[in-house]
This record gives sequence, structure tokens and C-alpha cells, in this order.
Amino acid sequence: MNPFPWQPHIQQFSRHDVERHYQVLVDLPPRYEQAGDRDHHLFLCLDGQWTFGSTVDTVRLLAPAREIPEAIVVGIVHDEPVYRELVQQRAMDYTTTQVDAPLMTGVRVPGSELGGASRFADWIQSVVLPTLTSQYRVSELTLIGHSFSALCGVQILLNAPKMFDHYLLASPSVWWDDQVMFRKEEEYFENNSALDAQVFMSKGSLETDEYSPHREFYDQVKSRNYEDLILHWKEFPGESHLSVVQTAINYGLRALHSKK
Repeated sequence: MNPFPWQPHIQQFSRHDVERHYQVLVDLPPRYEQAGDRDHHLFLCLDGQWTFGSTVDTVRLLAPAREIPEAIVVGIVHDEPVYRELVQQRAMDYTTTQVDAPLMTGVRVPGSELGGASRFADWIQSVVLPTLTSQYRVSELTLIGHSFSALCGVQILLNAPKMFDHYLLASPSVWWDDQVMFRKEEEYFENNSALDAQVFMSKGSLETDEYSPHREFYDQVKSRNYEDLILHWKEFPGESHLSVVQTAINYGLRALHSKK
């Protein structure tokens, strides 16, 4: 008897604006087929190679106890078997401007090939979400990202906030390009008094160098007092930039969705 009967559905996606291919992993709630016509939350995980499994585990543990809702979990993964190439492709898709990346990121492609977050978000909005909502019964949408993919989430939040209802942004790379997202948020504030979304941001306490101005970005957004914005923050003791992923997903989903 297989003790793990649930296997994700895997779909292949490609983009026409760039020569890039993706796997989209879909994990349905165990009782999805028995739920009749009831809609479900959809948790969309960027950097699915790192975030999808943790999100699936969190939902399977906490949804039966009603700490978070039953949800369809979707992970987007670059369809690239060579790890170092996957690192390059995610940087091309998730960074927001065309500048050279610091050596510590492991990104070695020139800056002219980076800064694809807006085009990636357009593809999510025009292709991925319509496909998923046509295949599955979906209610509210949550975006989950970490580091560069959370940076992409910040870009979506400021450019098209209604694309998602909830944003879980763990350690977003808002240091990118001399903190360009601080300036983009300033531009948004100059033209908008509302930001209709519920947002969770976080960092690990061990993220203390120049690449972790997460709290400063949160404080800037909070100071605006945007109408319709619900904002959460958490710093996790003893966690580094990488170790914090699982903790941030578990805590962030409860912050965004728990009714307790």
C-alpha cells in the first residue's frame, strides 16, 4: 500500500516571448472531487522547486484542523535539469531591472538579460491563471515567493495588486538595483491612496547584511496607511535567508488565512 497516495499533476507550459519552458505542479485537496461545485483557495508558488513541497505539507497538516483553508497548491518550476542553469533562468524571470547581479547571488548572465519580472507577471496573468481557473474551481488567489521570486511578488503588488488577493513575500530581494523597489513604491504612493491586498512579509534574524533591508521596506509601506491594505510582518529568530523558507510559509499562510 502506498503511504503517500497523492501525487501532483504536472503540466508543461512554454512562453512565446522568450525561449523558456516550465513545469506547473498541481496538488489538489484530498476531498476535491467530493466537494461538488465548491470553490477552493489557490496558492501559487513561485520558485516551486523550493516552495511547492513546503506549501503542500503545510496545507495537508493544517487544513484538516481548519487552521487554514483547503487549497489547490500550484508550483511553477523552470523546466531545466541543470541546477546552475535554473538559477540563471529564475534570475532572468524574477528580477525587476536590467543590472548586473552581485557575485554572491550565483547569477552569471549579463544584466541585459535580467529584469524580466514584468513580462513574467504578464505571462502569469494572461496564460497561467486563466488556464488554472478554467481547469479547477478557484476562489481566492495567494501568491507565495521567496528572495528573487518574492521580489517579483513585490513588483506584481505595485503594478497589478488585484492579480492576487494575498501575498506571502518571504525575504524579498528589495536590495536589488540599489533598492529600486523602494523608489517604485514611492512612485505608487504618489499616485494611489489605496492598495487592495493582504500582504505578509518576513525575514530571518540572521539576515543582517546589506542584502536584507526587508524591515525597512515593510516600514515604508506601512507608513503610507494605504486604504484596503492589510499588512503583516514577522522576523524569525535563528533563521537564515535559506532556512527561513519553510517557517515563513507555515507562519505566513496562517497569518493570511487563519480564522482563529
